Amino acid sequence: MRTQTDVKQLVGRIDDEYYVCDYLFRNGEDFKGAVATVLIPVSKAEYEQQTDPENVTELFEENWRMAVEAGATTQSLKDYAEQVLAFDGDEAVFDFSGYEYWDLIREAEPELTEEDYPVFQCSGGGRSFSPEMKFDKVYNKKLWQQIREIES
Repeated sequence: MRTQTDVKQLVGRIDDEYYVCDYLFRNGEDFKGAVATVLIPVSKAEYEQQTDPENVTELFEENWRMAVEAGATTQSLKDYAEQVLAFDGDEAVFDFSGYEYWDLIREAEPELTEEDYPVFQCSGGGRSFSPEMKFDKVYNKKLWQQIREIES
C-alpha cells in the first residue's frame, strides 16, 4: 500500500541550491523516499540579461529552425525570439517549477529580496536527497533527520 505525507518545507542549502521537501512516501516496506524541488535564486542582473531579447536568440535558435523547416514561421530569429518572450514571458527562459516555495525561501533568507532576486530557477527535483548530503545550512533539522532515515 502506498502512503504519502505532504511536507512542503525548506530542508537545506548547498551552495546556491535550496532543497525543499515536497513529500515523503512509502510503497510497501522496501520502496520509500523523499521527493524534493531544488531552486536557485536568480539575481536581478542575471534575470535582466537572460530575458533581454538581444541575448536569448541562441536559446530559441533550435526551435526557430524547426519552425522554419516546418513552414510554421517566416520570421527572423530575432523576431521569433521576441514573439516567444512576449507570449510566454519569463517562463520561456526559466523553469518556474516550485514557484509556490519562493516565499518560503525568502522568509528563511531575508537577503533574497524580490527586488535583488526577482525569480528562482528550478534546477532539479524528484529523489534529490541522499543520507550523505552535506548541507551548508540546514533549516529544519528534524525533517532532515526524517529524510535521512527514509532514504537510508
